[in-house]
Amino acid sequence: MGNIRRALHDISLERGRRNKERFFEAMKAKDSSVEMPKWFVRAYHASRKEDLFEGKDAIIETKDVGKLFIQIKSSYAGAQNFLKGKHCKHHSFIGVIVIHDNDTNESIRTRARRILSKLRQDILEKRNVTA
Repeated sequence: MGNIRRALHDISLERGRRNKERFFEAMKAKDSSVEMPKWFVRAYHASRKEDLFEGKDAIIETKDVGKLFIQIKSSYAGAQNFLKGKHCKHHSFIGVIVIHDNDTNESIRTRARRILSKLRQDILEKRNVTA
């Protein structure tokens, strides 16, 4: 049974790696019909430390609020587990995006834009409350 569990784990890890790359490809797509907001600068990979210890897969540079953080998941169950975990308890400004095998660059960008806009708005509101 250990071999089957290990094989399923490896498949899951590979799917996660593939979806992370699809996220970055979609964010860089120049031919996409979905434009990113004017405050968006770029998306790049989090460091290994940021990924392992802080739950950040992608870092999004903005022109006005600094960095936004994204965790990329391949299933809603994985997203729910992440949201219940330690990373979200310590850092409430990490967005979670679920990427499915049949998602296009446009659908990924649309979802990312919505999630990032919400994160940015939450940060702006928090700044206004504490200012």
